Parts: sequence; structure tokens; C-alpha cells
Amino acid sequence: MENNFQWIGRCDGNEPSQLRIHQIINANNDKSGYVLIGFCSDEGVKRNHGRIGAAAAPDFIRKQLANLPVHQHIALQDQGNIYCGDTDLEQAQIRLSTQLTSILKQGNAPIVMGGGHEVAYGSFKGLFDFIQQTEPHKSIGIINFDAHFDLREEEISTSGTPFLQAAKLSKQYQHEFRYLCLGIAKHSNTRKLFETAEHLNCTYLYDYELKNLENNLVFSQIQEFIDQVDYLYVTVDLDVFSASIAPGVSAPAVRGIDVACFDELFSFIQASKKVRLLDIAECNPSYDMDQHTAKLAAYIIFNYIFQ
Repeated sequence: MENNFQWIGRCDGNEPSQLRIHQIINANNDKSGYVLIGFCSDEGVKRNHGRIGAAAAPDFIRKQLANLPVHQHIALQDQGNIYCGDTDLEQAQIRLSTQLTSILKQGNAPIVMGGGHEVAYGSFKGLFDFIQQTEPHKSIGIINFDAHFDLREEEISTSGTPFLQAAKLSKQYQHEFRYLCLGIAKHSNTRKLFETAEHLNCTYLYDYELKNLENNLVFSQIQEFIDQVDYLYVTVDLDVFSASIAPGVSAPAVRGIDVACFDELFSFIQASKKVRLLDIAECNPSYDMDQHTAKLAAYIIFNYIFQ
């Protein structure tokens, strides 16, 4: 773990009502709260033949977080970055999962900033191992905001394999694999991927189905999924958003969803009080415009913390 980021920003004063995130970060490490971790990897994206650059994202997201206001008293730690060195993605995923298990054991709520979506397997394994060690009878549900299933069958880990890897890990321990994907783009997934999703009994909603949230069917399907599990791991691949909103991603979306739609769905999921882990993936500063995508990632984290 390396923690070299300098949390600096605008200072309006030191009264509680004037504080910004850079003024409270790491101030209450003795208390349970939220913990930030960066996963600096785009090796999985490279293996998946995508646009590399996501490895630089965590510090860009931190920069956007630094000046955001503090609306209530919280404890927020930054435990630095995990780097994927020498293209050893598998080892980086293990380091991430080990760190997350430790954070969860301390009673904290981890927030992982990617990186490519290969972060998802490290994230899931961290929560899975924690549950196995503490409450092995409890179940985990994955809610993935994503244009892609990421259920590819490959011999090595990539940004396209994390949820098939999660399914295999679940099966190894005789746990049911529960996976809900929100925002699937039909034109971005092969028929084989749809067949794999069906075989694994995954639940998914298309991007166009999320355009009309006045249709209560969307929320009833999400609620039905939430009711089946004890804990939730929520992962947000920023390519679920329209490219006009999130240009700085590894695979820009032609259609995608908008922020208002995401906010409503995310708030609904948070209201369950079952979310134990959040990660944000595929922010790619190399292709961003005026940090729009990094700002979006920071906005999502802000809303998660100050729900």
C-alpha cells in the first residue's frame, strides 16, 4: 500500500459547517467509518483489448473529492493505493481482497476506486472472505451498474471476467451466486454472454428499461433481488453512463443512462441498509474531458457517504 496523495483544497474555515473533505480525511482513524482504497490497475483492460489509462484514476478521483463539503460528522480514512506491478494482476487482486477483509473486520465501510473493472473480483473476494470467516451462513448479492455483463470465460483474469470468477468462487464454497446487472447494452454483449447470464440465473435490466423509472416494475425487480440476500456489494462501471456524461472510460457507451436515473436507483439500493462495499471502476483520465468522469466518480462517493 502506498499513500502519497496530498489532500489539499480550499479552506473556508474550521467550523464544522465550513469543512471540506480534505480537512477531515484521516482525522478520526480511531473511529469506525468509511475507508478509501485506490486500485491502480488497467492490466485487466489491456488483456481485454480495451483502452488503457484507468490505473491513474484513483488520485484523479481523490482530487475531485478533496473540495467537496462535509455535511455531517463522519470518520473517513485514506489507506492509499494498491498497484498492479509487473503485470501481475492476480496478485494485486489478492492484495486488495486481503486489505478489504481486514477493513471490514474493523467495522469500517470500504470504498474502492479503480482502475479497470478487474477490481471487481478483488472486491468481491474481500467481502466473500470476510463473510466466510465471520458469518458463513450469510449471503452476498452483487449489484453491478454496467453496460456489460463481464462474464467472459478466459484462462486469465481480465476486466471482462470478474463476475464469472465470482460465480466460480461462490460455487467452490457451495454458495448461490446472486448477480443483478443494471444498464446492460444489448449491442455491447455477445449472445454467448447472454447465455452465460441465463445459465447462472443472473438478473439484468437493459439500459433502455431504466429510462422510465415511473414504471414500478424496475424497483420491484430490484427489491426482489435485495430481499434474497443479507449483504450487498455494489459496483459501478462508469461506462454505464452515456458517453456525453462519462467520456473518460475504457469503453464509452453509445446510449447509457443518465445521472438522475442512477441517483434514484442508487438511493433505493442504499435504503436497504445492506450495502457493505462500494467500488467505482473504469474511470480513465487519459480520455476524460475537463475531469467530467472523475467528478462523476467523486459525486457518487459523496452521495454514498452523505446519504
